[in-house]
This record gives sequence, C-alpha cells and structure tokens, in this order.
Amino acid sequence: MRTGYIVLILALLLAAWRLQTPTPEGLAAPATVFSASRAVTDITAIAQKPHPVGTAEHERVRAVIVARMTELGLVPVLQSERSTTLLGNQIISAPVTNIIGTLKGKDPTQPAVLIMSHYDTVPDSPGAADDSAGVATTLEIARALKAGPQPQRDIIFLITDGEELGLMGASAFFHHDPLAAHVGAAINFETRGDSGLANMFETGPNNADAVALYAANAKRPSANSLSLAIYKRMPNGTDLSVALEKGLPALNFAFIGDEAAYHSALATPAHLDLGSVQHMGDQALGAARAFAVRLPEQKADEVFADVLGFFMIQYPLWFGWIVFAAAAVLALYGIWAAEKSAPAAWGRGLVAALLVIVVPAAMLLAVGKSFGSLDHVLRLIQVDSLLIGAGALALGLALTIAVVFTRRKFYPAALWQVLLLLLVVLGGVAEVLVPEAAFVLVWPVLVGGVMATVRFGIYRGRDSFVSIVICTGLALVFLAMTISLGAAMFTALGVEWPAVMILPLVTGLPILLLLPQSRKSSTWVPLTITAAGALLFVYGRFAAPTADRPAPTLVRYVKDLDSGKAYRVAYLNALDPWTQEALGKPRQNALPWGNGGKVWWAPADAVNVADTDVILQRSGASLGIFVAPRPGAYSVVVSLRSDDKLAAFTFDGVKVSAAAAGTSYDIRYYAPGRDGFSWIVDAPQKGKVEVKVTTLYQAWPRDAAPLPPLPSERMAFGNSAATETVKRRVWTP
Repeated sequence: MRTGYIVLILALLLAAWRLQTPTPEGLAAPATVFSASRAVTDITAIAQKPHPVGTAEHERVRAVIVARMTELGLVPVLQSERSTTLLGNQIISAPVTNIIGTLKGKDPTQPAVLIMSHYDTVPDSPGAADDSAGVATTLEIARALKAGPQPQRDIIFLITDGEELGLMGASAFFHHDPLAAHVGAAINFETRGDSGLANMFETGPNNADAVALYAANAKRPSANSLSLAIYKRMPNGTDLSVALEKGLPALNFAFIGDEAAYHSALATPAHLDLGSVQHMGDQALGAARAFAVRLPEQKADEVFADVLGFFMIQYPLWFGWIVFAAAAVLALYGIWAAEKSAPAAWGRGLVAALLVIVVPAAMLLAVGKSFGSLDHVLRLIQVDSLLIGAGALALGLALTIAVVFTRRKFYPAALWQVLLLLLVVLGGVAEVLVPEAAFVLVWPVLVGGVMATVRFGIYRGRDSFVSIVICTGLALVFLAMTISLGAAMFTALGVEWPAVMILPLVTGLPILLLLPQSRKSSTWVPLTITAAGALLFVYGRFAAPTADRPAPTLVRYVKDLDSGKAYRVAYLNALDPWTQEALGKPRQNALPWGNGGKVWWAPADAVNVADTDVILQRSGASLGIFVAPRPGAYSVVVSLRSDDKLAAFTFDGVKVSAAAAGTSYDIRYYAPGRDGFSWIVDAPQKGKVEVKVTTLYQAWPRDAAPLPPLPSERMAFGNSAATETVKRRVWTP
C-alpha cells in the first residue's frame, strides 16, 4: 500500500488546496471586477445587529440598502404589503417591504435578468452571512455591471424581505408586482454558514444552456448536478423556490461552511470568510454578464460537475448511458485481464467487500447515534473535527480490512474487483432512477476501468513507468475529487447522518487499491488512521464550548394566560450549567399545552404580562375567530384543530383546503399590530374546535427575576430571553 498512501496524502493536499476560498480582491481592484473588500463595507453597515421583520433595526437596514442603491443610481422602489402564503398545513402572514432597483439595458423590451437576495434575519443573529453577504454581493455586482458597458437587457436587483419567515417577500414580488412579468432569468444568493467555497447548488428546469453559460463565464466554477438532485428532494427552500414556480432559468448560489454561524450570534462581519463572498461574486458576476447578453434556452437537463474548480464537465442525460457503457466495458475487461495476470480469491474478495462497507457504515451509524436526541444546533461546536474524524474513521477501518485480506503472497482477495462490479450495478440503477446524479457512481467505474486496463490489459501486471504515471495521475485527481465530495456531503448532511461518508469511501477505495501494492503492507498505518479518526470524532462530539466556539441556548419566560401559571422553559434539549441555573430546579416533561414533546422547564413566579384577546363567535353556519395581542407582539401562532372535518376556508386571500378530523392548521402571523386579525370558517356539525394561541414578545418580562448573565461560551439563539404567552379556547356545537 506504500504507493497508495503516498497518492492518498497527495490527494488530501490537493483537495485541501482546492477547497480553500480565493483571496478577496482589494479596494483598488478594477471597477468592473467583483471585490469582496468593497462588499464588506455593505456587510458591516447591514449586519450590526439582528434585524428580523417588524423591528426598528430592520427599518434601519432597509434605509441603508435604499441609500446604497440610490448611490449606485438604481432608483430604488419599495414594494410593501402583507404577504400571506401556505406552506404545507401552515399559513404564514407577515408585512414585507421589498427593495427593487433596475439597471437599464439597451433594449428594455427584452426579458430582464433578476439578481436577488434577502435582507431580513432571524432573531439573535446579525446575519453577516445569511443574508447580508448575499445583499452585499448583489450590490457589488450592480456596481461592477454599472462600471462596464450598458447591458443588453434590464437587470433587476431585488432585495427581498421576510425570507426567514417563509419566502414572504419573494412570494409578494412574483405574485403581485407587475415587474415580475418582465423577468426572464434569475440568480439568487443564500448561505447556511459563513465560510467555504460558494456552490451553485440549484438550477431552473431544463438547465443545459444555463449551466453551459455559467461554466463558460464563472471564475473557478463550483457546481455539480448531484447537489441539484439532492436538494430538489429535500423540503428546504429559498427565495429562488418561488421563482422556479414560474419555470424560469435560474442559478442558486450558497456557501455552507462552519454552520455554527448559521442563524446564530457568530454571524458577524468579523467572523465571515470574505473569500467565500469573493468566490460567490466571481461566479455570479460572470453568469450575470452572460445572461445579460443572451438568456439561457430551456431544452433539457444535463449532467455536470466541476473538476476541482479547474473546469466543468457537462453532457446530456442520454450521453450518460454511453459513459456508463464505456466504463462498464473497461471495468469488466480490466477485471478479466487482472484475473489472467494474477488469479484472485473471489470468496475472500466478496467477504472483504462486504466488511469494508458494513463495518465502517455500522461504526458511522453508531457515532451518529451517540448524539442521541441532541438538537442539531448543539452538534456544531466542533464540526470540523467531526468531519475529519468521520472520514478518517471510515477510511482507516476500510483500509485495515483491505490490508488484512489482500496482503497474502498468492491469490490476493478480489476486493477492488468486487467493489468495481458493485459500482457497475449501482451506476446502472442510478442511470435509470437519478441520471443527473449517476456520474458519482459511473465516473469511478470509468477511472477504475482505465486503470485496470492499463495495468493488467496493456502492461499485463508489469508496472512500467508509463502505467504508473497514468494510474497515479488518474488516482490523484479522482481521489482529490472524492475527498472534496465527501467533505461537501458531510457538511450538508453528515452532522445528523455521518454514514453519508460511505459513498465517497466506496467510490474511492477501488481506485486506491488499483495502485501498485506492496506485499509487505502492515496494519499499523490504517489502524493509526482509525484511532486518529475516533479521537477526533470523540473530541468533536464532547468538546466543551468556548468563547470562540460558543454553544447556543434558548430559554423563555412562558405564561399560561388561562391558569395564571408561569414557567421558565429551555427549548433546546440539553441541560448545561447555565440553563440549569436559569431554570432553577428543572424537570424534563411535556408542558400542559404542548403536543407531548418533552422539554426542560421549571415553575416561575407569575408576573404581569401582556394579554391576548381570543374570541370565538358563532354566526349561523359560520364560526368567527378573532385574535388580538397587545402592542409590541412579535408574532402570534394560532393552532386550529377540530374533532370533525374542517371545511376549506380562506385566510387573507389564501385558500386553505379542507382538513380531516384531528388535523391541525397553524397560522403564523408576524407583526400583528394593535388591531389583531380575524377570519371565518364553517362551523363543524359535530365535535369541538380547539384554538391555541401562542404570542411572542421579544423581551423578558420587566417584573420577572432576570436571567443570569450569559457566560462567554454561551450565545442566545432563536428568540432567547423572550416572553411567550399561551391561551386556549374551545368551541362546542
């Protein structure tokens, strides 16, 4: 394995180099170039404090963006309305104000290019990344485009509002603003962390031409159709989701490194990696210029992936079958030629292949289960250690098994052959089910087939200089790509599901084993890798928070307005020393009005808090529901449930389908104001209607005993130190 270890180390170094973000362009960069050093001025001005919808800081940020657009000569226009949308069985309503500026093109009759991001944040996060970095990227692109020749068509810069509440601003723009009809293509910016390369992770339908234009014009492209295949099967959404409902050609960019900064107090300008902003701007500016010249045609989807950021490979879905066929033929021929050169013990190979998959998978599942029910945000304190630890643990276990089964002098185990045959089968299945993602399984078959053909078909097992150069070169590049893919998959999914590392392991291991092997391989190297991986993962799992890597906390004062009882409630399911001090004598149980889920809580002294009026009134066959909190409420959540079938109804112009008996509807109403809100439903013929109203105020009660000061290793998260009230009403026919 000596050659394999050398190539593996070089592949790690190559991957680490290519995963580094670019150096930000300086303030003196040419005017037509994207500069993160210029963009950070806007980020700093915007991300001073959290600025969720309905707050004074939110209004300040809006004024900053309007002034900046005015300075750029974009003549900003404000679109203000209460936006209401239906997401599953949740109705969400919020007042939003979108900011829209247009860079006029030579021919304003042509469909425009839309460049969009959002300026609202969640509570407790200044949002330097999500999405101040996106807003600053939008503004810097506007500046760079304005510094160059006038574009062929209009370019609309849309800074949406209310994205964090449910894509509210994007919904308002695309459903109600006449300018939306002028849009011919869209580019969106998001983040789910504050570092790492920016990935173009989502496109519009029939993406072949859009991807080709992006690849030809983006600086250091970072994209693949696997991320698209995964994302469109997930429940997540961004503002671009609303644009895609219109069938527009589109590109969506995001960076997701260091997720501990996502929606947290860590998301400050000082914590943000400006290289990530630079990379996002470098890619998107090139794409925007290309789209301004010619909008992408929409004919078909294609397979695409970058090769370590150097260039993109792209081909039609049907061509994937040709790639698969060629890969399978080469792999089968290489396996046959290897068998003629040095017969293998296939029984031992099957056992070894089973073990190198099952043992690492079982271990990764076990370490994932070690988190128990710990909230996602509490797992991110040392996420890099978890990533490296999981990868090293899986690789070390697999290599240990491989060495044990392949180091015999005669008849080595057919391990790489079995793994390659497995990938042939899985690649064929993927070509049928998810052709846009099948390359992840087909390309290793192709690389392995070429290596096996060269080593055993052409050179008959004699490792010449030429065969070594070809095989090590292919292995180096492919293994670096596999390591990069593994890092990306773990960052996106692996904190909850470390077993995702099995995919890069299974695709990379046969390539590693196809390199010239030493008959004297010992297990001390892979066992050392395994031990190092285990130690790193254990450290990442149990490391205590620090001032640099604080842990989130979420404690609220909650009062049941019906019983008059009050509670201190910790909504993150971990009882750290500060939370225990904040609660007093906590117990873990369901709250009286909860849905059965257990949380840590303790009784609190009941003090005066703002009331919420909840009125249910029958009028003929209709049941009117009226809810009015006191001034200053941040949000009201109304949970509506009936023992009988609940007929379809309309809320603020949004049609809500009928619900089966026992089904709940949640209405999330942000910035409710002093007048409250109401709506009418058909009164059920039998069975009661239960209404639970939860009102949130973004401050701790003035008369309640204060929370203890947060230590440096803790940070407020998700509207911590807020006041929550609960009131329930029941209507019976």
